[in-house]
Amino acid sequence: MTVRVVSYNILVPIFAEETDYYTKCQPQYLKTDYRWNLIQSQLEQEIINHENTIICLQELSRPLLSKFELFFRRLNYTFFHHLYGQQYNDYMGYESIMGKNKLYISDPWKTATLKANVLICLQIVINGKSLFIGTYHIPYNSKEPDVMVIHASVVKDLMYEQAVGQDFILAGDFNIKPQDVCYQVLTEKNYNGYNFPKSNVYEISYQPNFEQVLKSAYCEKNGTEPIYTNFADTPKSSKFCETLDYIFFTGHLTVENVLELPDHPGCESYPDETHPSDHLMIAATFQLS
Repeated sequence: MTVRVVSYNILVPIFAEETDYYTKCQPQYLKTDYRWNLIQSQLEQEIINHENTIICLQELSRPLLSKFELFFRRLNYTFFHHLYGQQYNDYMGYESIMGKNKLYISDPWKTATLKANVLICLQIVINGKSLFIGTYHIPYNSKEPDVMVIHASVVKDLMYEQAVGQDFILAGDFNIKPQDVCYQVLTEKNYNGYNFPKSNVYEISYQPNFEQVLKSAYCEKNGTEPIYTNFADTPKSSKFCETLDYIFFTGHLTVENVLELPDHPGCESYPDETHPSDHLMIAATFQLS
């Protein structure tokens, strides 16, 4: 028996249609209706062509919420969601960026606790076999990478706590590259190349469990992570082309196959004619033991 897990950061419409952001993209490919048609087509193919497909989305927001509800209802799917952003980003699952004129918060735990990002974790049962599925979008913070490590470690340990020794899969946009310390903390047992951050403000009861680590579906199957899962040329990041999205797992699961991804982009920036987001959709099929 297999399960197919798909993870996709679909790019919130309010950012896609911002006129001075994706300036290297052709405007017609940034329109919500155009992107929606591609997104639903890609997701439907995953559902039709694989058994037990589970979809994990990031950057879902109000403009597409009703469309997704109808889409999943038509396919007899149950749709769980949580919008935790703010008004400026249509309440999507996305980080709040502090302006340069605001006070810089130097305590990583204070910054981490101010983020509203939410883990969605479900327990599913397929032919009597239990499996936990989680999805998360780690807030990007280049000024304080410790904040990202805190979120990654906490969400990893929380999945272990929820699963209580059972198999689980954790998918999403982690905003980390394979060479980052945060990736090592998630995937290397007892990783000692990093001192976990402490707080000068709070008394923190959380203790990271460095024994509990995760495996990456793409790395397990291909021997390496994808060349990239995100490609965008924006004022904030010129020609950014890196891997940020992962399908992590642990337990008695075997990766049968993964969705093949391109080796290099064929345009100046995503979104383009065939890629409705600046992220690629990723997917993996697991054999349940």
